Formats: sequence, structure tokens, C-alpha cells
Amino acid sequence: MLVALPLTLFLRPMNTKFFLDLSKNCFLFWLSRKLDYPILPPDTVQMNFSFKCNLSCKMCSMEAQGRLLESEGKQTEIDSETFRKTIRETVELGTKTFLFIGGEPFLRSDLFDLVGYAKGLGLNTVIVTNGVLLTEENISRCFKNGADWLSISIDSASKENFSKIRGVDVLDRIISNVKTLNHMKKSQGQETPRLVTVCTIMDDNIHELMDVVGLCRELGIARIIFQPVVANNIDQTQRQDLAPGFVPKTRLNQLDESIDRLIVFKKESLENFDFVANSIKQLKLIKGYFRGKVSPRAYPCYAGYNRVQIVQEGKLYFCVNQQQHVANFGDIKKDTLKDMWYSKKARSYRQLIRKCRYPCLQWCSYRDEFIQLQDAFYKKLVFGVLKRGQNGRGAANV
Repeated sequence: MLVALPLTLFLRPMNTKFFLDLSKNCFLFWLSRKLDYPILPPDTVQMNFSFKCNLSCKMCSMEAQGRLLESEGKQTEIDSETFRKTIRETVELGTKTFLFIGGEPFLRSDLFDLVGYAKGLGLNTVIVTNGVLLTEENISRCFKNGADWLSISIDSASKENFSKIRGVDVLDRIISNVKTLNHMKKSQGQETPRLVTVCTIMDDNIHELMDVVGLCRELGIARIIFQPVVANNIDQTQRQDLAPGFVPKTRLNQLDESIDRLIVFKKESLENFDFVANSIKQLKLIKGYFRGKVSPRAYPCYAGYNRVQIVQEGKLYFCVNQQQHVANFGDIKKDTLKDMWYSKKARSYRQLIRKCRYPCLQWCSYRDEFIQLQDAFYKKLVFGVLKRGQNGRGAANV
């Protein structure tokens, strides 16, 4: 019924060109997946540059993977020269957003020099951090070097539960750091970095998802993203009911209640709708995910098109079953990002991704602009307004 309504009905109150460009961009990404060939560059280049972290979270496999690679004599951190080469080639490829992720990025001494280098070349910069090291000094360096977004993981609103998930009692410190950031932004007239929160849904926190929403609203977070825990965040295609944090069958009703409360909250107002980044359909699918009943057709995966990841040893990575395939291809130290992105090898991996039968519902499988376009029509029908998201592009590219 929605497609039968005149497009001009939706475009009249807002910038027509913006929505036509958005629609064209979404169509070309959709067509790319159909053709197994990227017509457009990726939205995001994600640099997984280190395994080093100051926390040992129960649902994270980074530390174990880092130790394994070290035992095999493999590289576990991207060097500065290769980092800068990748940033330059990201611009040349036509990508707009560069994602800095570890491990914990703030452990790297030249992080802010690299952020400033990327920002100086016109890239939208996103740093994924646990927030523990968000000191006044690091906040000032974020201001100076042009960090656009900080993605801070908050999986619980209670100290006890947060400590259980993250392995150490640091929630109060993270809250204090975010408040310091907000105070410094206000006192110094800074608009950035804006904050986005990623909350991993797991057995430990399904009873307090709305509490996490409340905490993030109090802290001035711009958006919150929910995604379900995976058995192994190095290989997201793995599925194990006994994986750390996986919701057991005995608690699925509690999960359903919490998801339903999130959906009700999202629908209550335009402000709430924009605050919860997930679409209503995505939230509903999380119920089926923990039951093992999400069809691959339910929400097509755009991994291999929406972003490219460079892993710690300098190779390109797409999300495929690593037990059956060598997931890495190409070496950023030797090859150009553009050549690897359009290579035959990359195409073969995209074909494998399309055949994936294990929907993970991780944000890297979505496209923020698809959600933005869908939400625009929903907001027109429900709230009577049509506008781009309150935070613009890049808010959810994490």
C-alpha cells in the first residue's frame, strides 16, 4: 500500500533532492548485491588495527585471537605508514566514513594523529571505544583532531551486571567520562564528537534493556543501537546455544517482553523513534534470532558492499564462514584498496555472503541509508513529518 502513494506526498515538506539522491543510492546498493558487483564504493572502511584492550569482556574473542596470532608469529597491529596509506586510499575509493576500532583505540599513542589525518582528507571519523580511557586529555585531543563520533558500548545500567559482562567495575568511570565530555563540549562550544551507544543483547541484560535506554538518554547519547550477541565475534557465522551470553530457551519470554517494550518506546514519539537506531523489523527479528528461526531472506545481509574491513595483519576481510574459507584476501601493504575492492576474489566472497544461512543481525550487515529511507516514510505516515535523521549520516556506521 505504501508504494502506491504518490512520492510527492512525502517529498513536499522536505528537500526533494536529498530524498531522490538517497533513493538512487539505495537502489544502486540493492542492484550491486543482485549483480555480485559493487557499483558504488563502501559506505565505511573499518580499520581493526589492534587486538590490545584494557578490558576482558565475556562475549569478546579479541584477546584470545590476538594471543593465537602472536603464537603463530603473525602481525597483531597495523603500523602507522600502512594506516595512512589506507586512509588515503579510502578517499580515493570514494568512501566517506572511516571507522577506528581495536581492541581499544585509545591505547594507541598515535591514534589522534591518524584521526586528524583522516579528518584533514575530508573523512567522517568514528572511534569505537569502551569509554574507560575517555579522559579530559583524550577529549581535548578529540576536539583538536576532529573526531566526529564516539561509539561507546553500554550493555547494562547496573554496576553489578556491567562488571559481570565487562570483567571489571568501570561503569561509574564511563558515566563520569561521558558527563565530562558533555561538559567540555558545552563550555568550549564543541558540537563533536557526538555519541552513539551499541548495546549487545544477551542473557545477562535482557531484563534491563529499557534501563540502558534511560541511562543513555540521561547521558546525552545521540542514538542507541541494539544487536544480539554472537558466539564468536571473530567469526560471526558461528552459532552455539551455549556461547557466552546466549539467551537460553527458558528466558525467551523475558526477551520478548523486553523487545516489545523497546518497540513501544520507539513508536511513542518522533524523538524516541530517532533515538533507537534499529528499525522495528530489526527489533522483532532479534526474537527469532535467539530461537534460530531467522530466515536469510528476512533481512538481506549487505556485508561485502556496505563496508570493507582491514584486519590487524593488514588484509582485507569480508564476513564469511572461516571454518570453510580463508576469510582474508589481499594485503593493504602491497595492494591498493580500490584494486582489492573490485577484484575477482572479492566478488567470490560476496557470492558466498549471499549464500549465508546464518543471519547474525549485526549492524555491519545493515545499511544505515536503507533504514533512513524506510524510516522517512514511516515517520510521514505515523508522525506526519518527513526529515532526514536528526543526526545525519554516519551516526550508526559502527
